[in-house]
Amino acid sequence: MNSRSSFLRFALLITVSIVCINARVIAQPKVPDDELKAYQLIDTAPDAAGKAKAAADAVKKYPKSPLRRTAALKISDQIHEITDGEQKVALVQQFKSIFDSPDEEEMIMPVLLVGYADAKKPDDAFSNGSTYLGQHPDSVGVLIELMFIATDQAKQKNGKFVAQGEQFGTHGAELIEANKKPASMDDATWKEYRDLLPRVYQSLGILGMVKGDNAAIQARMTRASELDPKDPLNFLFLATAINNDYQQAAKKYQGMPDGADREAQLKKVFALLDRLIDADAHFLALSDGNAQLANVRQQEMQYLETNYKFRHEGKTEGMQQLIDKYKAAPAKPKDPFAIP
Repeated sequence: MNSRSSFLRFALLITVSIVCINARVIAQPKVPDDELKAYQLIDTAPDAAGKAKAAADAVKKYPKSPLRRTAALKISDQIHEITDGEQKVALVQQFKSIFDSPDEEEMIMPVLLVGYADAKKPDDAFSNGSTYLGQHPDSVGVLIELMFIATDQAKQKNGKFVAQGEQFGTHGAELIEANKKPASMDDATWKEYRDLLPRVYQSLGILGMVKGDNAAIQARMTRASELDPKDPLNFLFLATAINNDYQQAAKKYQGMPDGADREAQLKKVFALLDRLIDADAHFLALSDGNAQLANVRQQEMQYLETNYKFRHEGKTEGMQQLIDKYKAAPAKPKDPFAIP
């Protein structure tokens, strides 16, 4: 089989960039009119400076108001939307001087990390994030954000943060899988992190590709495909890792003397090849019609055909049926006479 080394480059080009949970729907609790007006001044302030002053005044006057968290969430989301990294970092620091509870700090930390990344200061992101995790090791938002930053840096050919990103992302995934929601996080935000889990595993798999860890890649891409069975990239990256193992197993087999051990090795080679064929068929089925993946599809089809023929006495009968098996079933037309 031909080498698939170019897939790592492809993976780093298309992988997800930094993610930060935002745009939350926030319920408005009932409070006395004076308290409500104090916090409403934050929304009606004409600029960032005015909002900061209104927030500082409201928090100082009503520090235990149930509207405080609502205001903090809203402002943190607004800061996240700012595209200038330096400005984002400055506003986060201002936010922290007003909203200074531990829960509020955990809320804004992922935004700070994104700000450093946007400002092209990944070292500052990891320095601040690592320091925070030293005291709050289960902060899911910080763990996941640092993992995405590490992946984004790897995409830019900077592998400095791969080991840390892998460590943080693995722990973050474990917490999400175990449904260990931070006490300070609302249910809606936690659901967004749970929905993000397939991308977390895919990103971890890509970090594994940078390290050349085939076992980790396969485990993570398999889990990603279980969580999101419609994403073709999971199967593309899975095929890459299986192919690496297949190539090594085939090379070992070729160098072995005849005997029981060589026969056992051949069975291992065929098992890997069958897994590779299945992963390629999955990818081709799910990527059908995807213009971005057109060139890769063409290459993968060649790989699949070569391997399929090798396993089926030079024939391709059944290959298309294997691909079709993994295509999503078309939606059934509605019966106009069905009783609702």
